[in-house]
Amino acid sequence: MLSTIRKNTGSWLIKIILGVIVIVFIFWGVGSFRSQRLNVVAIVNDEDILMESYRLAYANLLDSYKQMFGGQIPEGLLSQIDIKKQVLDGLINEVLIRQEADKAGILVSDSEVQNAIIGIPAFKRNGIFDQRLYERSLRGARLTPAIFEAKVRQQILTDKLKTLLFSGLTVTEAEAREHYMFENEEINLSYVSIDASECEKEVNATKQDLAFWHESHSENYMTEPQINLRYLLLKESDDIDNANVTDSEIEAYYQDHRDEYEVKEQRRARHILLKVSRNSDEDNTEEIRKKAEKIRDRIEKGEDFAKLARENSEDAGSARNGGDLGFFGRGMMVKPFEEAVFSMKEGEVSKPVLTRFGWHIIKLEKIKPGRVKSLAEVKNSIATRLKTQKAKDMIWDRANEAYDEIIELGSLSAYAKQHEIELGTTGLFSQNKPPAVAGGDPELLKTLFALNSGELSSLLQVRQGILIAEVLEKKAPYLPSLEEVKWQVKKDYVREKAKDLCRMKAQKLLEAAKEQGLEAAARDKGLEVRQTGLFKRTDKTAKGKLPQAVARAGLSLCKGKVYPDEVVESKNSFYILALKENKDADIAGFPAQKDAITKRILKQKQQTLFEDWLKDLRKRASIKQVARI
Repeated sequence: MLSTIRKNTGSWLIKIILGVIVIVFIFWGVGSFRSQRLNVVAIVNDEDILMESYRLAYANLLDSYKQMFGGQIPEGLLSQIDIKKQVLDGLINEVLIRQEADKAGILVSDSEVQNAIIGIPAFKRNGIFDQRLYERSLRGARLTPAIFEAKVRQQILTDKLKTLLFSGLTVTEAEAREHYMFENEEINLSYVSIDASECEKEVNATKQDLAFWHESHSENYMTEPQINLRYLLLKESDDIDNANVTDSEIEAYYQDHRDEYEVKEQRRARHILLKVSRNSDEDNTEEIRKKAEKIRDRIEKGEDFAKLARENSEDAGSARNGGDLGFFGRGMMVKPFEEAVFSMKEGEVSKPVLTRFGWHIIKLEKIKPGRVKSLAEVKNSIATRLKTQKAKDMIWDRANEAYDEIIELGSLSAYAKQHEIELGTTGLFSQNKPPAVAGGDPELLKTLFALNSGELSSLLQVRQGILIAEVLEKKAPYLPSLEEVKWQVKKDYVREKAKDLCRMKAQKLLEAAKEQGLEAAARDKGLEVRQTGLFKRTDKTAKGKLPQAVARAGLSLCKGKVYPDEVVESKNSFYILALKENKDADIAGFPAQKDAITKRILKQKQQTLFEDWLKDLRKRASIKQVARI
């Protein structure tokens, strides 16, 4: 489940981890988020933010960024976005929001948290909340119920406070109409593009030019720190065949962990749901109940439940399966539904049961009693688990013995000679391009690169087993001579000078276009003039014909300003733009878009108001950072 979630970085769980929407299931009762008092990182209006809270928030956000970039965060990104400040600011904002909500008397009840979790589609299977799916997701994200609970309460609290803040915001019809006219105005741009590569042949790169470039841009050509390792790799796979497990060990494990193999009572049911909206009054609710009663009467008279579910149930997820919900245990359904199901006998059809979703007619199909799986059922899985653990223990024993002997003999090479084995070597490598034996673990690489030349590592756990490494050579960063990197220096120099030359040509063409028109100016230079065709302001790429930055510059043009002030640059290309024509929006389309535009403007207003309110709150608050992060 988690691997699927992690592939979808914009999905619900990634938002949960980032704290955008974090929901927790509280059927197990209210947990405590306040662990033992640790170091304080900041104080907000006399309320402490603990270092433990900061570290957890930092780890979660870091994990999210790793998922976004496929497991490897681009070098320099974390400092560029100042992730430490980002995390601390988020925690400070949470405290301020909580304090303001408290002043306003805003509370969050346990039932609100419970209802929120039940309503999340990602925790449902066949339209019904799946406890095991929820628990796997929570474990996979390394989050506890207590932390989850604190986050959901914070989110609901924030939402309630926003509702209070936004109560006076409105969008007038005139605002919506003006927005519609602006967004739906169409323009057609004429443009000429010049690619910098076309100017490269005009660049003359002399020896003096390259030498000066190499010297003045030396930071671009510095090598990375490198090390060369000699190593002994003790593979876990070498021990797995020797890790024997006896029947008595398996039975002992089974007896000590019987609770792991307990299967709770489960029941399989079908249902027919007739929805009741939240705004329904008593009369409407009663009318739907009577409709449910009529369907139940038809079942009592012998009509097929599954057929009636397909025809009448408004639970799209189960209706196509004849209302079948499969097997489920306690704690997986809303309380009224659960109470009804677990009080019924096999084959029994319930009277209409009201939940927050509507009226349910339930048929209990089968009861699967609770039991403990027999030893025979789980013997193989226990054997595999014990065998794997024994292999891990054995390799660590071997590694410790080998390490003690290496220390006693004085070197890895002496150990290898004593045992007539061949050591591996990596050759020089940098942290960005590690050898397969070291893998890509940043912490392990950091440990290796902290060793001095000739120094022996501690026992290091890698994917294949245990690694003991010795640094044969350590190469500090250095600036290669011009001859060593001449091809790269020349490439960089020519590319940059070609861009300068191209930019100058494009600027001259723009000035000529302002005097004699783009078509005439381009014709004099033998350049082709293209057109985008009419496109709306909501089209950020001019129907895919222009890069976003260029299209954005074009959208700033109007009848009084046909040409931009400057040439527009995008990557290695330069664009000279001219407004060819513009077409006013057709007001006849406004009524159809009015509601959507109004909602969008209102959302923008709400976001701006909340951000401004939070900024003002921070200005007036007493905020002290008391520990380095």
